[in-house]
Amino acid sequence: MYLVLVLGLALRLISLNQSLWLDEATTALVSQMNLADFFTKFMSADFHPPLYYLIVSLWSTVFGYSEIALRAPSVIFGVLTIYTVYLIAKETKNKWPIVPALFLATSGLHIYYSQEARMYAMATWLVSYLVLSYIRKKWVTFALLLPAIFLTDYVSFLILPALFMFTFFNKRSEVKHFLISCISFGLTFIIWLPFLSKQLVAGRSIKESAWWNILGPVTFKNVALIPTKFMIGRVGFENKIIYGIIMSIISVFFAYVIGKAKNRLVWSWFGWSLVFGICLSFFIPTLTYFRYLFILPAFYLLLSETKSKVFIVCILVINLLGSYFYLTRERFQREDWRQAAKLIGNENIVFPNDSQKEALTYYDKGNQIISGQQLMTNSYQTVWLSRYVWNIFDPNDKTRSKLEDLGYKKTGEYNFNGVELWKYENRD
Repeated sequence: MYLVLVLGLALRLISLNQSLWLDEATTALVSQMNLADFFTKFMSADFHPPLYYLIVSLWSTVFGYSEIALRAPSVIFGVLTIYTVYLIAKETKNKWPIVPALFLATSGLHIYYSQEARMYAMATWLVSYLVLSYIRKKWVTFALLLPAIFLTDYVSFLILPALFMFTFFNKRSEVKHFLISCISFGLTFIIWLPFLSKQLVAGRSIKESAWWNILGPVTFKNVALIPTKFMIGRVGFENKIIYGIIMSIISVFFAYVIGKAKNRLVWSWFGWSLVFGICLSFFIPTLTYFRYLFILPAFYLLLSETKSKVFIVCILVINLLGSYFYLTRERFQREDWRQAAKLIGNENIVFPNDSQKEALTYYDKGNQIISGQQLMTNSYQTVWLSRYVWNIFDPNDKTRSKLEDLGYKKTGEYNFNGVELWKYENRD
């Protein structure tokens, strides 16, 4: 098991120094806020609870704000989850408890989010430890973990109704202990409700925008992407026909293996959480695969019930291939705002919307970001135009039209793994 943990840590340290992408840059900037601004200016407009941000803020005061320092907590939570899955497998009498831990250690999807300065790796560990506490009937620990999960990631808190369903149908004698342990969550919910209400209002306000569809409404594609990414990680094929054929074969194989799993608790963790998530997404879009990272350990625990060593080796090979392509191919890695910032140099850049500036602000280009009004009232020799998700924030492409109406001519297009910039020169 120690070798598995070393392997898991090593894989999570490779390419850890990638550029921060937009949401990670938000984490970096928020972690530098004072508490008053954090709660009054940021939390009401964000869609996540505060605990992860506060932990990263404390961590960063000691270790700094570099890409590696900001991602280190997620690496730690990722490795802790590997060990916790091993303990769960032992408690549930898994024939080879090291197998699900090895699956998780080599999972391309788990490696990716164990390298991300966001809350998903932390939430996954908390949920895994909650399940372990439930199995061991450590109700005090269970009661302490519930508020921690709720204050880390709202979607991951779907584990509570999932465990309640299992308890109600399979462990009626434990219902009383379960409900008493939920009192801590109830108190936390009451205290946090004023902030949660503001977040829900802010979230509902974007319902008519294109952003709503990106957040994860209920569609066949969004549902299918969850098992797809669980199986192969964040990689794919440009040729859609080849991609479809390969995924069909892999899906049949995984479905056959997981279909033989019998652990009702783990099935509840995996199945009920997903069912409740789909139901929730009819009202609040949450059906994006990375938000369900907290059920990935359950996925591997179910797969590990197979008694076939051939199947185990096949799953490991698929995991290692997915991880290899992610760790060695830049196109599967994060948006490269760091290189974009280097390209801009000392020149100015205009965005179609204020909400896309965090990454360049992190990379010390905040003072070079100009508004549309500045563009109208000042003459610049060179202006960069951000084309990053412009179709969402500026669907009529007004910023580009304004720039060209002022006489600027496009002289170049650049793309840094999804960060698209156009260069304009003033020819007057």
